[in-house]
Formats: sequence, structure tokens, C-alpha cells
Amino acid sequence: MTPPQIPGTRIRTRRNDAAWEVRVDRLQDLRALTVASVGAAALTSLDVVVNRWHPPASGWVGSPRVPGLREIVVEPKGDGVRVRLTTTGEVDAAVLLAGCVRTIMPVARDIGPMLTFAPGLPAPAGILAGHLHDTLVDGESRDAHVRRADVLVLPNDDPVGADPHGPERVTTVRISEDTWSRDDLLFSVCVDPAVQRPMGRRSVGATTIATATVTGGICTIELPEGRLVLGRSVTASSTKALRSIGAVVAPDLPVTLTRQLNACGVVIAEDAGTLPDPDDALGWQVRSVHERRHALRQYGPTSTFDAWPTVSIVIVTHRSNFLDHVFTQLRGLSYPRLELVFGLHGESVHAARAAELAAHLPFPVTFVPVDAEATLGEALQTCSDRAEGALITKMDDDDFYGPEHVWDLVLARQYSGAEIVGKTLDWIHLVSSDVTVFRPTYPAEKYADFVAGGTILISRADLAEVGGWRPVPKSVDRALLDRVLGDGGLVYRTHGLGYVYVRRSSGHTAAVKDEHFLTKVAQTHPGLLRHEVFGTDR
Repeated sequence: MTPPQIPGTRIRTRRNDAAWEVRVDRLQDLRALTVASVGAAALTSLDVVVNRWHPPASGWVGSPRVPGLREIVVEPKGDGVRVRLTTTGEVDAAVLLAGCVRTIMPVARDIGPMLTFAPGLPAPAGILAGHLHDTLVDGESRDAHVRRADVLVLPNDDPVGADPHGPERVTTVRISEDTWSRDDLLFSVCVDPAVQRPMGRRSVGATTIATATVTGGICTIELPEGRLVLGRSVTASSTKALRSIGAVVAPDLPVTLTRQLNACGVVIAEDAGTLPDPDDALGWQVRSVHERRHALRQYGPTSTFDAWPTVSIVIVTHRSNFLDHVFTQLRGLSYPRLELVFGLHGESVHAARAAELAAHLPFPVTFVPVDAEATLGEALQTCSDRAEGALITKMDDDDFYGPEHVWDLVLARQYSGAEIVGKTLDWIHLVSSDVTVFRPTYPAEKYADFVAGGTILISRADLAEVGGWRPVPKSVDRALLDRVLGDGGLVYRTHGLGYVYVRRSSGHTAAVKDEHFLTKVAQTHPGLLRHEVFGTDR
């Protein structure tokens, strides 16, 4: 077959078409080329140059995760990067290109149904390039004795999806230039989580109100430092320019641009009078986070596949006096695919009371007795071993969690591709002083080496790969972060909204004194700040 022709890409074939040399302008072009190359060639060598690229963290290199890999070379190339992959046997061109994508773009480990890609997919399917591991080509006979695919991804005009004698699969997703469909349901997928995302948007400062005009379908936003021409879609470079913008006032903004800007954290309003007051920093953040959640959930690709991962909440406690509090927090969580693994650390925990409270939860609960002599790290590992969710998130027994807390972590994992995600430590209730402080000292929405320990989320597979929780009595969160970072993984810190860290004068494993949390404070609220977004209004 002839290599596909994709704008922004150039391909030269060698060795009887078994080797490709590819040059692309941007990572986005490489992703579009990947899905367009299904069945185009069987390669043993691929050399890709991306003209414009920078790593998400200094020194980071991803894993291609392709079969028969013999050699991988990653090296700087001008303002971009060069990736060369060679294999011991022939591999579909699309699979090898997807390996290049995963090498230079963080892609969270696949934990949902396996996607099988058919030839002829249009450019919008490039959103899925990092998750391409399996292709279906004409005349293929492998895996005839098992179900061939979980989800078969087809171009909209491919007849195989309607063929009852076609490859066995659970469901079929069809993609056209304009719509995605599954089981006769139509979806508007216009948000690419790797592009239209809130990365770099800090907890404070994004309150500037910009105006926009639309002429001939082209949107122009008036920024303080000049004009930003968006065209018909928000690009990666546009996302960076929008980080300080709180809202765009435009009465006739196209629906696609509205959703993409929302996913970046920009509030869209027809009238400036509907926006929060200029001094209401919390109001601005609540509005921004609410709209980015909605855009990423409803208009990203995962909604089409109905593939939101299962999440196991792991809690370990030795304090019966916090049972009522922690189960109140759990009852308020809105994520639809939860289970709870609850560690009863020592005989002092009132197991009967815990079971009584758990009966009111809308998701399954597993109680795990843990010997009092076990360290906190050992207790967490014992509970994690009993978890059945694809993802594991740690919660503490005395902190506050808003209804959307788990959603925030799942979405951040999706758009960051990091092995660990967690929240920033923005909101702290100091019990001894009876104040809640807003202390945004750790920048939000960035790759980092620290997240709030009571918000850590990691996949079961990634946790096992780094050896699990270390068997230490304290600083278990720091120990896990160090393990992942030391293994070459990424940690991503999302916004702190929906989480209040409760700091007590005694009982914490952390060594930092209370006075530390009264420095660099942006706001102080008397008592516990009551707001539904934090789960403190229950």
C-alpha cells in the first residue's frame, strides 16, 4: 500500500517498504498519521523526526510498548526530537507509529477494553493514537479461537461493522469527520484531552476577562498582550496563551470552540454580568473547574467508549472516632464506578460501627483487618492487594472531599498521562487555630514531584510495577512518589479544589509544624470553610 498522505507529514520508504523515514511538524500530525496508517505497511524500522517538541519533564522518555522491539533511539533534533525504533519482525506501521507517540507523549497505561483499529480511519481518530496497540487488516486469521476485539474502531463507511460474520467483538465504534457513534448512539467528540486541557492553569490569577469576535468562522480573542487567532480549533500553543484568562465574553462563539475553551479552564459567557466578582477567587475557580470537568467528561473520547475506569478507594484507620466523618465523605462522592477497601488497623477500630455505616454507601465495601503491629505502608499494601478497581486512590480518614473529587483525579490522569496524579495542597484547616487557609504555594496543573498524600491515585498495574507501597511507618506517600519518579514515571498535580487537608496538632505522621501552614497564605477563613465543593457542607 501507498503510505497515507497527511498534511504536515513527509514519508520516505526504504528496504522494499519495510522501513519508513517520517518527518512531521508537530506531535498532532504524528497522531493523525498513526491512525491513518493501519494496514499501510509491515515495518521492521521506523525513523521519526518531530520538528517541534519538548519533554513534559526534564529527561523524561516514555515507553513504546510494541512487540519485538530490538532497538530504540531517542535524541534531540534541532527544536524537536528524533525517535528510531527497530524490531525483530514485521509490525504494522500504525502500531510502530503509536509506539513513537507513546515514547514522546505521556499516555496513561491502558486499563479499559482493548481497542482494535481498522484501516481508513479519518484524522479525528488521531485522538486515540497513543492507545493503538492492535489492528485488524484484510485476510488476517490470528486469534480465531478467541473474541477478536473488545471494541472495534472503524471508519463510518466501513461495511465490516454491519457484517454479522465479521470479527467477534463486544461493541463497535464508528468515527467520521464530524461524529462518533456506538450502538446507534451519537457522540460529539470535539475535545482532545492531550491538547485542550487545563495544564499550566494555576489556582490563582486566571480572572482576566477577554472578549472574542467571530468572523467567517474564525475566532479572534483580544488578550492583554495582543490578539489570539484561534481559527476553528484550540491548538496546544493557544492553550498556553489562554492560561491567565479567566473568561471569554462572546455571544456567538461556535459550540466546538466553547467546549474546547471550557476544557482548558476558560469560562465562556455571553454577558460579563454573569461572571463572578473580580475579587472572588474561589468563585472563579469553582466556575472554571466545573466547566472543564463537564467538557472533558462529555466531549472527550472516553464517553463514546463508556470506558471510565473502576476506582478502588483505599482507607486505613486506627481511629474509631473518625468513622462517622469518613463515611459521610464517602457517601457524597459522585464517581459512578467505585469500591471501598477499608483497612481496620488494629483491634481498637470499632468494626461493627464501620459495617453499620458502610451499609449506607452506594458501592461495594471490603473490610480488611490489619494487625496493629503492621506499618502504615504494610497496611496500605494489604488493602491494595484486595482492591479490584483498575485504579487505586488513597483517602485519609479525617480530611474533607468534595463530590467530584475522584472525577478530578481520573480526568487529570487522562489528560496528563502520568503514573501518579493527586491534588495540590491549597486548602488547609488548622484545627488548633480554627482557621481554613488558602495557601497556593505548590503550582497546580503541572508535572511535579509532590502531591497531597490524601489524594494519590495510581493504577493497580503501575503500583505493582514499582513494587507497591513501601513498608514504612510514615512518609508512605513520599516513598511511593520517589519509587515512581525513580522508575522514570511521571507525577502530575492537578488543582486543589474539592479537597481540604485537616491539620491537627497531634496524630499526624508528618513532621512539619502547624506554623508552617500559616506562612505564604493568600486567604484566611475563620473556622472550617463551609462549601459544597469541598464536602464541608454535609
